[in-house]
Amino acid sequence: MPAFYGGKLTTFEDSEKESEYGYVRKVSGPVVVADGMAGAAMYELVRVGHDNLIGEIIRLEGDSATIQVYEETAGLTVNDPVLRTHKPLSVELGPGILGNIFDGIQRPLKT
Repeated sequence: MPAFYGGKLTTFEDSEKESEYGYVRKVSGPVVVADGMAGAAMYELVRVGHDNLIGEIIRLEGDSATIQVYEETAGLTVNDPVLRTHKPLSVELGPGILGNIFDGIQRPLKT
């Protein structure tokens, strides 16, 4: 019998999407520990919390992942979602970046 999820009938696609999410267990400054991350890869890009903060997996142990978050984590709380992207953190380089200053995730900094 199909299960209900969020007030609607769960589909196979919903079940697949659920496996892409872990949840925050601990926040310590810019470092977050998330559970439910089985199958994740080292240096995988993740989106943390309801604000989709950019983070990178820096340690894996069982189904737990330690994540370096590259944005302010002040609003994160335990049980916030962590979305796996299956992609490494990467940046694009080109002549348009000359003469500008960027942070670690390629956002322009105002000078």
